[in-house]
Amino acid sequence: MTALSAHPPRPRCWPTVLAFSLLHFALMWLGVLLVEPFSGGCMFIIPAYFIVLVVILPILKLRRFGAGTAVFLLYFLGGLYPTYYFEWQTSGRLISPWGVLAWCLVGPLIGLSADLAFKYLPRALPENWRSAAIGAVAGGALYLTTYLALATLYRDPAAGSHFHFFAEGAYFSLPWPLVNGAFAGYTAHALVKRA
Repeated sequence: MTALSAHPPRPRCWPTVLAFSLLHFALMWLGVLLVEPFSGGCMFIIPAYFIVLVVILPILKLRRFGAGTAVFLLYFLGGLYPTYYFEWQTSGRLISPWGVLAWCLVGPLIGLSADLAFKYLPRALPENWRSAAIGAVAGGALYLTTYLALATLYRDPAAGSHFHFFAEGAYFSLPWPLVNGAFAGYTAHALVKRA
């Protein structure tokens, strides 16, 4: 047995990232189609566990910086036209068309926060706790970036239903993605460890 065959092969990066990117895109559409109309909740907050899980899994599986950010590339590219059409052309609520680009950058910023946490959190932490901390960071970034987008990109932020969940409902909307993000990170660790 050679030294090369002693280590299991590393998963291929782009097929893995693309699979999780498609899964994330599907989850966001389910949020639009199911969470918003039937729960009265916010598509950015309620499915936080699943959003963070599909970001953390490829990071832990590939163990490469940038995997979390790359998961959001499809979300970024696929979201440009619908965001432009609904938020700028139809509703006209954005302060400028550049708000479309800023909105779509929210996703890659969440992925980048998870990548940075993966890179800089101490390796001395037990892997399950470290994964939970990465998930909590991603959950916190989900809240913070969405709140900042809602608060700064619209002419009248208070007119939007989502802003209510982040402003008046912060007692729920802030802890929810933090706790669910940590649980998603822990789950991702368990899934990768079993594979």
